[in-house]
Amino acid sequence: MALDERKKVILQAVVEDYINTAEPVGSRSISKKSDLNLSAATIRNEMGDLEEMGLLTQPHTSAGRVPSTLGYRLYVDNLMQKYEITASEVEKLQDAVELKMKELDKIVRAVASTFSNITGLPVIGVLPTAETGLVNNIKVVAVDPGAIMVIISDKSGIIKNKLLRLKTETSEEYIKHLNEILNENLSGLTLSGINLNNIMKVQTAVGENPEILTSVLELVHEAVSEIDTKQIFVEGLSNIFSFPEYNNIEKVKEIFSAMENKENLTQLISAMPNNGTIKVMIGDEVPVEELKTNSVILAPYRVSDKLCGVIGVVGPARMDYSKIISVLEYFTNQLSDVLGDKFGKRNEPISALLESGSEGEE
Repeated sequence: MALDERKKVILQAVVEDYINTAEPVGSRSISKKSDLNLSAATIRNEMGDLEEMGLLTQPHTSAGRVPSTLGYRLYVDNLMQKYEITASEVEKLQDAVELKMKELDKIVRAVASTFSNITGLPVIGVLPTAETGLVNNIKVVAVDPGAIMVIISDKSGIIKNKLLRLKTETSEEYIKHLNEILNENLSGLTLSGINLNNIMKVQTAVGENPEILTSVLELVHEAVSEIDTKQIFVEGLSNIFSFPEYNNIEKVKEIFSAMENKENLTQLISAMPNNGTIKVMIGDEVPVEELKTNSVILAPYRVSDKLCGVIGVVGPARMDYSKIISVLEYFTNQLSDVLGDKFGKRNEPISALLESGSEGEE
């Protein structure tokens, strides 16, 4: 049975009506809203054909139709119209990506939260991950006589800082000497490149206060490990309560449990193609068993050639694909541009970054 233009228009109308109402769609509803100038009886026959083709389903004998996974797939790939982002949505996204923060992960989380508010859906985020986390600069700063701050940046521009409380006071001369020795021996190395030999060289060169040096090296290891580790997070999970599909408490428990499992999130992200395109997974296409009645849309963003992350949404199969995909594409492009300018091409010394960053951050 051929899918002619009339059937395509009717299928598009059914999908979009169901997205808006969450109620099975009847032929009379389509005849009132479409420009087909067809009777309800004719539309009902066409909807019957679409059901035979596996594009629509009928929950009950007397009910209207709802799209199947195949119907949603055909709609996303061929039928939906491009959503025009509103000025208000653009302003919200720009406000989020232009936050004057010095830590890349805080920017990404803030923008993901804004994106969740705009779409009304839970957002999955993957913080940018570098192929190689090269240490760019290590700076030790005296916060007060009993505390120092260790600040590490990698070659991609990510900054991590750790506060260390001291048992004894230390001098400015020692802090200056420690900075010189740490950078001379550790800058330009990956985590795996910081070995016992490097550590012994640093310890021999520093000489005094070995307990401070040991703590500093532990913090360096911890910070660089965080830079090298793929970090996945979820924002706005409670937004699912606004959808009637999640009125059932058991279904809510299931999706909360699935979304709180990092292995599940990693499995979702692993489905991303390597060609930099948006990935849409509908129903049974979702690789996580507990989420197969939902849909997932993922998009990549880039900070530099070797540093990229992922932003995506999870929601009911009847989500507004046109709006979500358009906003997600715009959002990730803007995020890539802003983060690329802020982190991807920057060569300032770490002291300049600290001066330009927000005060009082840890």
